[in-house]
Amino acid sequence: MKILLINPPRFNIVKWTANEWELDLTDISSFPPLGLMYIASYIKRHTNYEVRIIDAVADKLSYEKLIDIVSEYRPDVTGISSFTYTFYDTLKTARLVKRLFPLSHITIGGPHTSLFPEETMTHKEFDSLVIGDGEVVFKEMLECIDKGRSFDLVSGDVLYRYNGELIHVKGKRYLKDLDSLPFPAIDLVDYKKYYSPFGQETTMATICTSRGCPFQCTYCQVPDKQFRVRSIQNVIDEMLFYYDMGIRFYYFFDDMFNITPQRVIDISEGILKSKMAGKISWLFRGRVDNITEQMIKIAKQGGCRQILFGVEDYTNEGLKMIKKKITIEQAFEAVKLTKKYGIQTSTNWIMGLPNHKTVKDLYDLVDTAIKIDSDYAQFSILQLLPGCEMYNDATTEGVLNPSHWKGYVLSPTENFYVELYTKYFSAMQLSDIYRDAHLRYYRRLSYILKTLLKIRSIKELISKTRAALAIFR
Repeated sequence: MKILLINPPRFNIVKWTANEWELDLTDISSFPPLGLMYIASYIKRHTNYEVRIIDAVADKLSYEKLIDIVSEYRPDVTGISSFTYTFYDTLKTARLVKRLFPLSHITIGGPHTSLFPEETMTHKEFDSLVIGDGEVVFKEMLECIDKGRSFDLVSGDVLYRYNGELIHVKGKRYLKDLDSLPFPAIDLVDYKKYYSPFGQETTMATICTSRGCPFQCTYCQVPDKQFRVRSIQNVIDEMLFYYDMGIRFYYFFDDMFNITPQRVIDISEGILKSKMAGKISWLFRGRVDNITEQMIKIAKQGGCRQILFGVEDYTNEGLKMIKKKITIEQAFEAVKLTKKYGIQTSTNWIMGLPNHKTVKDLYDLVDTAIKIDSDYAQFSILQLLPGCEMYNDATTEGVLNPSHWKGYVLSPTENFYVELYTKYFSAMQLSDIYRDAHLRYYRRLSYILKTLLKIRSIKELISKTRAALAIFR
């Protein structure tokens, strides 16, 4: 059988500002479809099926070009990754494939499916849907399709159509042994097209050392609370695999990379004991409460160049309200300590949280972001999806319409607007201050001069210029 895995185009991302000014990371970065790459490598290891990945985003494919590629490949089974924010394009891609090959079995997976499984399956283009980790269960589904069997005995959480009925197999959603998975199939994508706004090199490898999140932040709808980690050696082996391909820059993309300081120390020591020592650089996303001087010191020796911290709010009262389980003092100390060892920092902030009741609150957040003095800051407007505590509270209070997102999934439109949390501000107020926050942060003369003096290569200059154009447009 011929298996086609598609990362669909993103021409119709839902809109979330009233003034049309949005800073999307896709404007200044490009990340690989790791989920599809993991599934592809698992299929390659455990079956004889032919598999191909189409990354329509990185390859900047039009729908016309996508039609040509699909028509030429003629897939027996098609797997499509999905995010709720781009579901319009996901459905359009499924319709395209089904129109070309009506008998091709189409499966949808990704973060979107855990939020709206039944609503998604109202669209007849999808023959099945997977919730959670897809590697093992998708392989099992392929074998069932190949042998003409139903999916009754597959191990995962799957919805599928059978004789006109929608069947739900409620198996396990998440894999425990992440080391059992082969490394992502980087050979099936053009990996040189992926880059980060924070990197100096144009070639980047994106690595997840863990899955899930054990925390309960009220604004977050991540359903996977079963935190699982890969072994240190397994992570080092993946880095070495990319190193042998000539890649020297690594982005650890998981939310909980520094779940403990010791884990970062262990990975750093693994790098220092390998042939990569002194020859690579990397960054990670982490928490401010798990930063120690010993960890930072050895991470720097191991090649850590930057840490991206999720701070979110600027007062301890606000942080406690969203159950972030950090303090603003910890955020200041983490940034200070990290910069002491020459590691760059970035901080994330959310505007429009329930604790923000006046315009002054929003600008106090911006001023705190400036005062904390990270090398970069990323601001966002609070956007809530079903599945998080804050969304449930907002719908109970009547601030959000509980049918808003479901209506979009049932009948997606090109110009869909996210319903913002507008208990204290209008959507236009939030949008204007969101734009102003970026301008105030990045248009400071002292910041511009400091950033220019830190540039070490033409490639980094191009990256910084691309980001500046996206912000100042």
